[in-house]
Amino acid sequence: MLAKITVFLSVVLMAGCSTIPESIQVEEGATLLEYQQVTNNPESNIGKLVRWGGVIAEVSNLPDATMVEVVDFPLRSYGRPSISNQSMGRFRVYIDGFIDPIVFEKGRSITFTGTVMGSEEGMVGEHKFVFPTIQSSGYHLWKELEQVNVNSISMWPYGNYWGWPYRPYHQRVIIRRTSDSPSGGASTPSRTIQPNSRPQSRNNSVRTTDKER
Repeated sequence: MLAKITVFLSVVLMAGCSTIPESIQVEEGATLLEYQQVTNNPESNIGKLVRWGGVIAEVSNLPDATMVEVVDFPLRSYGRPSISNQSMGRFRVYIDGFIDPIVFEKGRSITFTGTVMGSEEGMVGEHKFVFPTIQSSGYHLWKELEQVNVNSISMWPYGNYWGWPYRPYHQRVIIRRTSDSPSGGASTPSRTIQPNSRPQSRNNSVRTTDKER
C-alpha cells in the first residue's frame, strides 16, 4: 500500500514540476539564448531574450537599481537551476528598484528572464572577470529541497497476518532538508516521526519533494 502511495505522489510531483513559474515564462515560440551563446559575443546579442539561473553570489544595492551576481548553472525543464560542482561562469542581472539582500540571500537558487545588456568587467576574488549582463524582466526564487526517506519496520513474524500473538510495530519517517548549493549540500536529519500503524512487511522507499513554489 505504501509503495502505491509513493508512486502516486511521485507522479503528482512530476506533473507539478513540469510547469515553469509564471514570473519567468516567455511568449510561446520566443527564442531564448543560452549562456554560452552570449558569452562568446555579448555586444552582438544586446536586446535578445534569455532565461538564466544559478546561485546568488552577491547583491549590490545601487541608487536606482539592484545588481545581482549569479553563478550560472543549466536549467531543468521547469526552470530550476541544476546545481552541481561545475559552473559555466557568472553573470550579472540588473533589477529596477530596491531588492533586500536578506531576501536575495547568498547561496539561494534563482532564475531570471530578461534581455542582454552587454558585458562589464569585474572581479571574482583576485581574478578579473567579464560578466555578461542582463536587464531583468522577471525572476523566481526557489525554495530548498526536501528529501523524505520512509522506512517501515515490522516486528510481525507473519507478514500482514492480523492474528495473534500481537507483536510491536512502528513506522519511522525521516525528513532530510538538502541545501541547494554548488557543493551539493549535506543531508542532515531535521525531524523524526514515529506513529503507530498497522502491521506490514518491510518497505523502504525514498521520495524527493520539490517544495519550490
